[in-house]
Amino acid sequence: MKIVFWGTPKYAAENLINIVKAGQDVIAVITQPDRRRGRGKKLLPSPVKEAAIELSIPVYTTQSISSDQNTKDILKELNADAYVVVAFGQILPKEILDQPKKGCWNSHASLLPVWRGAAPIQWSILNDDEKTGICIMSMEEGLDTGPVIDQEHTPITDSDNLEVLSNRLSNISSKLLVKSLERIRLVKSLNKSSILDELKAIDQSMLNGKPSYARQIKKEDYLIDWNQNSRTIIKRIQGLYPNAYSVYNAKRIKILDANRLPNEEHLNVDKNIYNVLREKGRPGEILMISREIGIIIMSKDYPIQIKYAQLEGKKGTDGFTLSIQSNLKTKNILGS
Repeated sequence: MKIVFWGTPKYAAENLINIVKAGQDVIAVITQPDRRRGRGKKLLPSPVKEAAIELSIPVYTTQSISSDQNTKDILKELNADAYVVVAFGQILPKEILDQPKKGCWNSHASLLPVWRGAAPIQWSILNDDEKTGICIMSMEEGLDTGPVIDQEHTPITDSDNLEVLSNRLSNISSKLLVKSLERIRLVKSLNKSSILDELKAIDQSMLNGKPSYARQIKKEDYLIDWNQNSRTIIKRIQGLYPNAYSVYNAKRIKILDANRLPNEEHLNVDKNIYNVLREKGRPGEILMISREIGIIIMSKDYPIQIKYAQLEGKKGTDGFTLSIQSNLKTKNILGS
């Protein structure tokens, strides 16, 4: 079965590599154009393009598939049996969805119909969901609304950040795609409704959960609001890893690892100091700095321990070293 793979970020590249290793016949890759990234703003290919080149697969880039007639013509000539879409970053128009004989298939990183849209992994953490997963879905004109032919759940633990959860979901996605593509290959019918019947596809209205939309992450989402509850702040740090930040003296401080203040028996401070930490302080106020525990900062309801962070222009480091780099003192207010 001839497959065209559509994808852009590292998450998608890992899926591409794994399905090719499993023996799937990927005849071409479609990805987003090269972008300027990093401090030097160098023009760099997407991770999917890099993977395709490494795998010696023809790769095509498109700024907007809806208006890109050249890429549309190439796709018609390829005459693929199926399209596989993993975090491509554009909505495919109906004329593209209708091209492959055995349909367009999307691996979506949520338990549909929950978190349809662009950033499902981020929002599953930001929303403090107990679990998430992967759905293999037949694509249609609606945004992530198609029937599901396979899915797998995974819990979201308190230690999961965006990187950890994305890696786990990528592994699940790769395995589900390999299994689903083999099922699709064996389907004899070329009629869409008959294909879905053979694969025992399930309409999303029959799945658990109410439809919700995982909008794209905006620049303002990364700014930490210390007036929020500690759990909400920590989930923001984890869900937007490694880019959630605060500001002090007009410089950004990315918070890379933080947790609620440990119980008294796990915190190496005097009991009286511990009680002060729990009861005093304004949101954003630094309550304590020490080499052993880093920085303790107040939220709306509970102190937070900053274990690892990164001052603008510096490398990531422990909380205590950060305090020296940033000239932070107790009573200072982050966000000012």
